[in-house]
Amino acid sequence: MFLDTDLTQVTVLLLGAGKDSRSARRLRAAGATVHAVETAPPGEEDVQPDPVPGNRWRPGLVLVVGDCARWDRTVTALRAEHGSLPVAEVPAERAGVSLVGGGPGAADLVTARGLAAVGDADVVLLDRLAPQDVVERQAPHAEVVRVGKWPGHHPVPQEQIQSILLNSAQEGRHVVRLKGGDPYVFGRGGEEAADCESWGVPVDVVPGITSAISVPGAAGIPVTFRDVSRTFTVASGHVPFSEAELDGFCDLLGTGATLVVLMGVATLPQLVAGLTRHGAAVDTPIALVEKGFSAEQKTYTSVLGSAVTDLAAAGSPAVTVIGPVAALASEDRERILGELTPHRAVAHRGPAPAPEDPMTSNTANDHGTDARTDDETGNGADGAQSHPQGPLSGRTVAVTAHRRADDQIGALERKGATVIAAPSLKLVPVEEDAAVVSETRDLLAVHPDLIVVTTGYGFKRWWEVVQASGQADGVHAMLATADIWVRGPKGRAAVRNLGLHDVGISPDETIGPLVDEILESYDHDLTGAVIGWQENGYHDREQRQRLMDAGATVHTVVPHRWADADDAGVLPGLIRQICAREIDAVTFTSAAGAESLLSTASELGVEREFVAAFSPADTEPGSQGEAPRTVVAATVGPVTAAPLQRAGVPALVPERFRMGAMINQLAETLGGR
Repeated sequence: MFLDTDLTQVTVLLLGAGKDSRSARRLRAAGATVHAVETAPPGEEDVQPDPVPGNRWRPGLVLVVGDCARWDRTVTALRAEHGSLPVAEVPAERAGVSLVGGGPGAADLVTARGLAAVGDADVVLLDRLAPQDVVERQAPHAEVVRVGKWPGHHPVPQEQIQSILLNSAQEGRHVVRLKGGDPYVFGRGGEEAADCESWGVPVDVVPGITSAISVPGAAGIPVTFRDVSRTFTVASGHVPFSEAELDGFCDLLGTGATLVVLMGVATLPQLVAGLTRHGAAVDTPIALVEKGFSAEQKTYTSVLGSAVTDLAAAGSPAVTVIGPVAALASEDRERILGELTPHRAVAHRGPAPAPEDPMTSNTANDHGTDARTDDETGNGADGAQSHPQGPLSGRTVAVTAHRRADDQIGALERKGATVIAAPSLKLVPVEEDAAVVSETRDLLAVHPDLIVVTTGYGFKRWWEVVQASGQADGVHAMLATADIWVRGPKGRAAVRNLGLHDVGISPDETIGPLVDEILESYDHDLTGAVIGWQENGYHDREQRQRLMDAGATVHTVVPHRWADADDAGVLPGLIRQICAREIDAVTFTSAAGAESLLSTASELGVEREFVAAFSPADTEPGSQGEAPRTVVAATVGPVTAAPLQRAGVPALVPERFRMGAMINQLAETLGGR
């Protein structure tokens, strides 16, 4: 409900739910001002045209939660008083517990039912391996409790998790336990469901795609294969296997079955030694897929006899596959396929031989041609699958984002583009929450007069650390007495979600004008003022300095930072393609990412050629042929565009600073060429 709608400056009359209800929080997260009336009037004589006593105002939207009929007289009275009003109805808020499988980690692999459950959550208990972005997108209104576990480190014990589930549900709230994979595959979902049932708490289970099958599949490994493996076993390796278990695994492997082990990186040496000790062949293939469905996915292959050495560099999370099918992840995949399926029809990879003409066989060419065109096969000349027709058909676009890159890539591909994923930087939490806790403690000690919120994501990340460290009450009291200034609607929504209100917002969602607003509001005199500044991962020292020049003391909180995202070494190749004008456009969603690409071009010694590629090429007068293409730089807003423009790169800036607006503007620009 209204997750993608900007309701800033819209006053919503909420009927049938309280001011702290899920519906109210979701509306505030979308930017609305909410007036809530929880109980319908008992009789006709009690109906007032203004159901909020003491106010005479016209709501921009009336939202009814649950049975609309019991509010008919109220809505009729409102319309008689104010004229035509938009009225919407949403289902009654549900309570209880939902155990939701988040799949193998990719946000687009969560089921539709799972997304709906998260969207209806009051509280989300979030696992480490669950898709993190799903909660931010679907439930910005929800309280998030991080209960993730690491090998050998369980900061929130299972008993405490189940206590939070039960207590929150019994308070009438809807609690979602968002897990990686499937709740009933080593997710302790069975225990949690049983606890809920025994306490009379409604519980439903939303299945998820288990990593036991999907992650091997992402590496090209099917866990079953006709005539090779018709059985697979999934085991948890978080503790060493018993001798009886190892003996049973060997019996299964002897039939060609597949053994899949989750959470088994730490116990892999024991597993390998045990299998060989119980008679497993030392040449049995083994593969380990690390961080499946992420940009950092890696696959290691070996055989049992040398696995401990060959797979030593692998880390968690990972899925281990043992058995004949594991060999399909090796570089020699084509040969392995031939051995596993000697009867299969193999596609011809070279030019098809011309049919022999008996009349001219003595002069026949040894190299015939395949009569099919690229259009007929559906593939381009390079073998890449063609995309649907759209305004970006035939265009190649590079995406430099890391966060929400999948969403952007999908949107571009739906418009027909061929996309190159080349993340330059990524936002990551600071290595230790202790630094954030310390910075917060310093803020509490000085009790700031102003708070500057630069991003909704950063503010929510800060609040998560504050809650986990027991500082929530003190920080909330500090925020309640400070003047809060926000850069954009997402920051405003994050603040309002805590029941707080800001005193001002940037007129164009950028930092510079926000600082202008602050300085003008205090007559450019901040002498003695203390300001808390929530960093957004991009250190804007110039704007902070303006506040200090006006007399303020500025204390920063840095809940996340930028890190290099180019683990695969894609950026140098992308930069060379840009210099050669081989692609049509590059998208940028952060100033830090734009500076990173410019910096890399400078390190490669091609900065001048890189910048020139974004402007029309110089051509000789009267020259024939098609002019070299001009690469387009598309940005999500002026802050992102600034470092490009300073370097001399013309940049598209949409009127509305959102990813969708950027993509639409790019499609209009390239579609008209």
